[in-house]
Amino acid sequence: MRILVVVQRYGAEVVGGSESHARVVAHRLAMVNEVEVATTNALDYWSWAPYFAAGESMDGPVRVRRFAVTGLRSTTFKESERHILFEPHTLADEQGWLAMQGPHTPDLLEFLRREGKSYDAILFYTYIYEPTAAGLPLVPERAGLVSTAHDEEPLRLVPYRALFQLPRAFGFLTPEERDLVHARFRNEHIPSEVLGIGLDAPPWHDPEPFRDHYAPRGPLVVYLGQVSEGKAVDELLADWIAYRESGGAGSLVLAGTARMPIPERDDIVALGRVSDEEKYALLEAADALVLPSHLESLGIVLLEAWQVGTPCLVSAKNKVTSGQVIRASGGAAYDRGGFATALAEVLARRDELGASGRAYVERECTWPAFDGRLEQLVDLVAN
Repeated sequence: MRILVVVQRYGAEVVGGSESHARVVAHRLAMVNEVEVATTNALDYWSWAPYFAAGESMDGPVRVRRFAVTGLRSTTFKESERHILFEPHTLADEQGWLAMQGPHTPDLLEFLRREGKSYDAILFYTYIYEPTAAGLPLVPERAGLVSTAHDEEPLRLVPYRALFQLPRAFGFLTPEERDLVHARFRNEHIPSEVLGIGLDAPPWHDPEPFRDHYAPRGPLVVYLGQVSEGKAVDELLADWIAYRESGGAGSLVLAGTARMPIPERDDIVALGRVSDEEKYALLEAADALVLPSHLESLGIVLLEAWQVGTPCLVSAKNKVTSGQVIRASGGAAYDRGGFATALAEVLARRDELGASGRAYVERECTWPAFDGRLEQLVDLVAN
């Protein structure tokens, strides 16, 4: 089949869960189909500033069509967003949301209008951005929506009410995302497939240097991802400091780009971005991985931790990651104030929880299993 994947950013340089998932899907489908990607020339999701050259290029077997973003996101975006999401506003304000949110790419939309009918199936990624929200209604008869939806304020806006009734099929990353979308939009009649993700085996890595360095200090707890308030790392830091002040021991290591101040303490270490080899070495050396984020469409880092037998701690506010932990029997969820208790439970059962998580990943995240689910979604879209 001839398949198009539409996503707001694309490429090996792009760090983002939905964008990474879209790239995996494009490459898996390209093994037996003719696959193209329609995307923008932006790399940064905040400004949408041009980074890549507009035009066509190849990403392995995948043809990539990049369209220029028209205008950067306004410097007053956060104020406008706050007004639309949390203050009284007009229908016109909501109708202007898509262009304000961006990335505004008229040429991509014109391409879909002109060429969309030449594809057997078009998979749109991430409901919130304009290429999907304005592009999918142009080709609903051959569209699949991989919404990566969270229980967040934008999901309540008018521009998305029709969007979630239009596709021929949905690709959900987790059962929790499916249940959220069905409850919000009453669209159970539209076929869907829970995709999850496939994972390669971890690259060669050596956990011993991390163990040798941190083991004498007590338990090693690791956070992997963007270090920001948006990922609730501020809450994690507060919970960790309370845990230490109550007599707990160990080190908290943060690996990822820092976008917030980090306390200067001997027991909190910020490594910045790490390589894949360092990531898996750190995960295997850790006594537990912690993911405090309240909003995730799929906790991929949980799956990576379970690949190397490391149990996980997640926020009980996050239904997606809590659901993953329950299905895998691979860790524990905690409420604010309950971090120390949950950590003690995970440390006491580390090997048992880690082994259960590893078995879950080996069962659910093989490439044949993922490819089968992906094929089912494309068949639903293309009929």
